[in-house]
Amino acid sequence: MRNFTRAGALLAALALWACAVQAQQAYPGKAIRLVVPFVTGGATDIAARTIAVEMGQTLGQPVLVENRPGTAGALGADVVAKAAPDGYTLCLCTVGPLVTAPLVNPAVAYKPLQDLAPVSLVAFAELGVFARGDLPASSLQQLVEAARKAPGKFTFATTGEDGPNYMAFKLLERRAGMQLLHVPYKGDGQAVVALGGGEIDLFVGGLLSAQPLMKAGRVKAIALTGATRSASAPEVPTVAESGFPGFEHSIWMGVVVPAGTPAAVVDRLHKAIAAATRQPRVRETFALQGLVPVGGTPQEFGDAIRRDTAKYQEVLQLMAGAKK
Repeated sequence: MRNFTRAGALLAALALWACAVQAQQAYPGKAIRLVVPFVTGGATDIAARTIAVEMGQTLGQPVLVENRPGTAGALGADVVAKAAPDGYTLCLCTVGPLVTAPLVNPAVAYKPLQDLAPVSLVAFAELGVFARGDLPASSLQQLVEAARKAPGKFTFATTGEDGPNYMAFKLLERRAGMQLLHVPYKGDGQAVVALGGGEIDLFVGGLLSAQPLMKAGRVKAIALTGATRSASAPEVPTVAESGFPGFEHSIWMGVVVPAGTPAAVVDRLHKAIAAATRQPRVRETFALQGLVPVGGTPQEFGDAIRRDTAKYQEVLQLMAGAKK
């Protein structure tokens, strides 16, 4: 009898394994949801919609983009962290929801590398400091000089205090010895519209969002935050070139899934994303938006999350020290 019991248990285990293998081989069998934790029209949203088309063709199922903005991206990431780990709910996240929001906001319930699994880096975004067109400062040096003379007068917008752009700019603010007033917005698109309308003085965010109004003369670029100048705006100097050597701030975006998603499914998704980032149409669209395609492995993406977590922990310590 005992042998029959063992044999039955073994058969049951084999049956479960066979079902799991069959399910993974059949994946995907329905539409996939790609959550964007920001409003429509920003760099992350455009990147998601661009790769979703190519992913759908590779996977044989539609990839549907769903915007779930809030809490510097943490709201959308939390939705995915709580979803079933079956490969049908993904999130295109940035540094905000995967690094800075969990570090600074106690209300964020998920832990990025425990509750979410990295699938693939997708792109790096080019960022900068932008001003309304009639601001009496056209360079970072002029801005710093004007802000020092009028503490708290000038306003700057980001997508929230939980975000990396806010933290990076606060470091620059302290290093420059100036004091500005922060105004949070739900997304880059909303902030740029407010900037172009003269509601705020400065915006710290994606080059993509600012370029249309830059061309119209309603917004001007003060400085870009990357290590080198942008190919799409080569006339704009970096912050490092503008009197702050060593300053560099860039932001990545990548796809994550709920922790526990089968490795075979993660691998299938990674290959579909990597293939998408190699497509000429995707690369052309990304270039126009100030995005640099990546298509990195899950390991490389996990390393980026861990590296930036350590970086921003140090940033928070410096900011806390400066307040004392």
